[in-house]
Amino acid sequence: MKRKAEKAYFNELWDEMESSLGGFLHNGEQEKLHRFRVQVKKLRALLLLLDTALGDKILSKGFKPVRKIFKQGGVIREAYINIQLSSHYDLKNDEFIQEQVDGMEKAIIEFRDNGKKHLKTIKEVHGELEHKLQGIDDEQVSEFYKQQLEQIALALSSNQFGDDLHDCRKRIKTLVYNRKVAGEALEGNLDLNSDYLDKLQGQIGEWHDTILAIQLFSSPQINAKPVVMRIKRQHTRLQTSIRRLSADFWKRATYADKEMVNVAGS
Repeated sequence: MKRKAEKAYFNELWDEMESSLGGFLHNGEQEKLHRFRVQVKKLRALLLLLDTALGDKILSKGFKPVRKIFKQGGVIREAYINIQLSSHYDLKNDEFIQEQVDGMEKAIIEFRDNGKKHLKTIKEVHGELEHKLQGIDDEQVSEFYKQQLEQIALALSSNQFGDDLHDCRKRIKTLVYNRKVAGEALEGNLDLNSDYLDKLQGQIGEWHDTILAIQLFSSPQINAKPVVMRIKRQHTRLQTSIRRLSADFWKRATYADKEMVNVAGS
């Protein structure tokens, strides 16, 4: 993977991240904040690939100031999602909902007040990281993908629903996010089924969301038992779906058998 291609993709992701952050700072639109956080995840995935191939963590370490901004935005997103969940499940708890609204608005004001500082940090980190980008061999890219797939396959083979499964999702997203820039390096070495991987990580994400929702609505402050029962039923259905979809993971992840994927998802 040549440095020129890396740099072009890096800048493409960075420009979108910076633009999304600027949009949120301008109008407070939640979708802009969400997009900013997605781009941060994509950039982190790219830097992880490069660091792993080079045997160093210098790029990921240099990215930490941006991740701090990401975490501050996460406070806003968490409150926003809690409000959305309350609406979706028709929660009758005005005190909790108002608490989330007040907390979100306070966090938004603080975040936007620091907007100029955030944008300055983004620009400074960009210059430092862009300068440190190095080309890596196609074999290193292929090896990174194989190692990640092996780790995912091992975790899925245990058929357990815990932290390891959530970690699988992070690994899968890293592979999917990097597919655009790694595609040429993987050609002829690893036939990656991105559609299948994306479908699997999406279902694991929905499963993890149900865990968070159960914890939220089971808390002493809310204790919404009917809502929790509904989410638990959804949780069970997702576990069944994930078991079916993750069967024969290696074959399905590295060979684009679309018919198999469609049957699994039906």
